[in-house]
Amino acid sequence: ESSVPLQQKIESAMAAFAMEERWESIILYSSEGLKMAAHGVSPAYDPEHLLEFAFTQIETVRLLGDRMPVKEIRIQGKDRRILVFRYFDAWGSPMILSAVLAGRKGYKRAMTRLIDLIQKLG
Repeated sequence: ESSVPLQQKIESAMAAFAMEERWESIILYSSEGLKMAAHGVSPAYDPEHLLEFAFTQIETVRLLGDRMPVKEIRIQGKDRRILVFRYFDAWGSPMILSAVLAGRKGYKRAMTRLIDLIQKLG
């Protein structure tokens, strides 16, 4: 298992959670804007637009800092899709996990479990 690339391990975990129909697409970005891993394709939101939005919020997250720490930004679109941007640290760097959810199923526990796995893989 140690010979399996990190990206493949993360994408396998993303796929396992997607099987439970939690999200249409999920993408892990580094704080420099590098797509680290991804699974699924949302017909409504492309990865470039999600990245642009996630990055516009990074400065807001930093400004709030330790006094008002932000873990997640959640937005519901007019089409009832939910966009979730989760900010966390892994491998000594800030990361952004971006997901597009079409249904009403809970995502928080699955996303937290995925982040825990990502942090352990580093």
